[in-house]
Amino acid sequence: MKIIAFVGETFSDYQNTYYTKPTSAAFLQDAIGTDRVYVCSPTLDVSEQPTSFSTMVANDHFHPFPRYSSTKDFFLKALLKPGFYNTYADAADKVIAHHKGSHFWIRTPSVGSIIFGLRALNAGEKVLHHMCANASNTWRDSKYSIFEKVFGYLLSRYIRHKLKEICQHPNTLNLCTGSVLEDYSKKYAPDRTVQFVDVMVKPPKQLVEKLVTPGFLNLLFVGRIVEDKGVLDLLHVASRLGDKCYVTIVGDGPDLDKAKSLAAQLCLEGKVMFTGQLPHQQLSEIYNQSDLVVVPSNNHYEGFPRVIMEAWSHHKPVVVADVGGIRAFVKDGENGLIFAPGNVEQFYQSIAKLAVDSMLYERLRNGAKVMEPQSLQSYWLDILRKHLR
Repeated sequence: MKIIAFVGETFSDYQNTYYTKPTSAAFLQDAIGTDRVYVCSPTLDVSEQPTSFSTMVANDHFHPFPRYSSTKDFFLKALLKPGFYNTYADAADKVIAHHKGSHFWIRTPSVGSIIFGLRALNAGEKVLHHMCANASNTWRDSKYSIFEKVFGYLLSRYIRHKLKEICQHPNTLNLCTGSVLEDYSKKYAPDRTVQFVDVMVKPPKQLVEKLVTPGFLNLLFVGRIVEDKGVLDLLHVASRLGDKCYVTIVGDGPDLDKAKSLAAQLCLEGKVMFTGQLPHQQLSEIYNQSDLVVVPSNNHYEGFPRVIMEAWSHHKPVVVADVGGIRAFVKDGENGLIFAPGNVEQFYQSIAKLAVDSMLYERLRNGAKVMEPQSLQSYWLDILRKHLR
């Protein structure tokens, strides 16, 4: 068996070897073997070998594609740059013909994946359709201008129409991350829809059952530092909690300086630590030192934040915003607490309650332990292999 995976991320091309951050390609390599996975994606030439990467693909297992940075960028290039779309479509057709009879993996709502998948289906091939995020309502985000909202709304309708075509095709297996995407797919293919998360989480080398200080919680945020991930909301909550919490924020992103500035304005020195990006082995230590992992996203594109399963693998309960498909796994009052996205008051009340209610905290921690098997990569590798068989 071979899987030809269009993953969408831009790979760094250094001396004909391709590198990038964690992708479903790395998951597939673990599932069926590196030699059986071929990757299609845009590329960028680099002069130095990347040192921070999780996916590496050899030259003879990689098919470069025309570069684009986003769905918006793809459509603008298709409209304004003569030959861009035809070049892209030709590249897809050549790869599909070269690997005839293989399984073709796409990761939507990436528009590049959608086009690649439709061309594979039109060629009579089998498609493994990983739906990992929800493109339906991204245009609603407040960061967009009126023009961008209109443009984004039209794009989202087009994408939904094409996703329907892919989902309902008899040669498609739909692998959905989160309850929202699963519900959407089941409308068109109830017998070919599977819940699936491509987590790379391994069992921690050391698992620390930390004693919790009564009335105090060590809070942990892990993720990209952008406003719509709720980082600024977390800082406001920390300010209100005062001496009842300590906050560790792990990650990097365009709003890191803004978050640091807000922390200074709120007089959070000594109560909040920004670590920047950390290697995985250090990240495990940070999880062990925490009491509670927070996922306060307030955007419209989440599928299922993988950090939740990272937390459960360390037996840590979560407080999460009700975004995307989190209810596929997070059960309010059992393994976490759920609050309305963007509702800072509910966010604050959830953490304040846990800080003083030790029985509730222990119930959530026990619920996190129950979720540990499902939080590990091995569980989802077995799910995928079963359906491939």
